[in-house]
Amino acid sequence: MQRMLNLVAASGRRLAALALTAGLVMTATSQAQTLNDIQWVTEEYAPYNFSENGIATGISVDVLAKIWEKLGVERSAEDIRVLPWARGYRMAQEQPDVCLFATTVTEPRRELFQFIEPLVEVRIAIVGPRDADVRIGSVDDLAPLRIGVVRDDIGEHLLELANAQSTMIRTDSARIMVRMLRGRRFEAVAYDSDVTRWNMLQEGIEPADYRDFYILEEATMGYACSKDMDPDLVAQMQSALNALIEDGTVERITRQYRE
Repeated sequence: MQRMLNLVAASGRRLAALALTAGLVMTATSQAQTLNDIQWVTEEYAPYNFSENGIATGISVDVLAKIWEKLGVERSAEDIRVLPWARGYRMAQEQPDVCLFATTVTEPRRELFQFIEPLVEVRIAIVGPRDADVRIGSVDDLAPLRIGVVRDDIGEHLLELANAQSTMIRTDSARIMVRMLRGRRFEAVAYDSDVTRWNMLQEGIEPADYRDFYILEEATMGYACSKDMDPDLVAQMQSALNALIEDGTVERITRQYRE
């Protein structure tokens, strides 16, 4: 009889443990019940997204604010975290209910994220000194070059996808990267062409002294959300972005920063 009681007690403890585990799993997978629960993360990638006085701004931030407004989301730019790109990129892959932006859309990245797109068109280029005797006709011609990239940025990923034989030198930010380019630490950088020149201006570097050696890819950017996020929430935001594209809001916002 005592043995039976012990077995019943042990079984009860196992059931309790299973219930606790199930509860934790449900808690972990039931986050972001509403759009207000999503974490928004961006980086210094002007003019698309950057910080002024510690607050996020830029094309993608202004468009996001319009998406929130259309959907009745009670959030503001102060709720957006501005982090180094590599850290935000890991967060969006490893943590639930994170949206990282603006993120260049590629087929491999579609396996990692749910995208809300298209936001803006971008040109990822190999940029170097105008006076350099460099002629690039294909990715194979990059082999002799040392090329600066931002860690986990699209420039690095495109070079890897193309199996480029150049030497990549990884940096933690675009500002560091363009300073190293000025100091001839490498011959070129692989980065968004417009953003490269924006960062040059911030560092007192004359953009006219540099040129695009080669276009790696012309693509679009969007908001990259965690793979396990509720697809209905993503669909709501996609529908709002579609409406903002159709009524010309996205184009107007983009023109304000690019003119």
